[in-house]
Amino acid sequence: MELNEHERFQLLQLARESIRRRLLDAHELTPTRGEFPDDKFWQDQGVFVTLTEHGELRGCIGTIMPVSPLIQAVASNAISAAFNDPRFEPVEEAEFANLRIELSLLSVPAELAFSSLADLESKLATTHPGVILQRGVYQATFLPQVWEQLPDVRAFLEALCRKAGLRTESLSPPGLRVFTYTALAFSEDAQ
Repeated sequence: MELNEHERFQLLQLARESIRRRLLDAHELTPTRGEFPDDKFWQDQGVFVTLTEHGELRGCIGTIMPVSPLIQAVASNAISAAFNDPRFEPVEEAEFANLRIELSLLSVPAELAFSSLADLESKLATTHPGVILQRGVYQATFLPQVWEQLPDVRAFLEALCRKAGLRTESLSPPGLRVFTYTALAFSEDAQ
């Protein structure tokens, strides 16, 4: 999806205002076609909202699959990242001004075929995509931006295994499914 600078700004403002209204116990936003006239805002889109405070992760929630319109996904995932990420206490009003918001608009994940751990590592090392790791009922994802903190493919996959609740021995076929996706990521810091 292509978004110009103004459209990115609008979506970031929508995320921020959604969080602000929840903090004030106000009614949730109901964006209109007048505010978001382009059809792209009304198409179903996978979206993650990442919150940081003073450079540290403060919340990250999203939907991988495109199950709701872009503007609805941004608003609801912003609220979830601020108030429902189980790793953190809910955001408080005193923190609001220090929050930085990043949005990641995801492509639809595609299953990646691989024959061995070495083959998987080779395929991921060249493209650094978002990765979904799945074995049975266990699943976890890392956005493409995580490669910045974990550039080593093996370390990336092992950390993703731990996030999914799996042992690192789970990284070999058969039974392991891997899906990849791309993300259009932008943040308030870049505006």
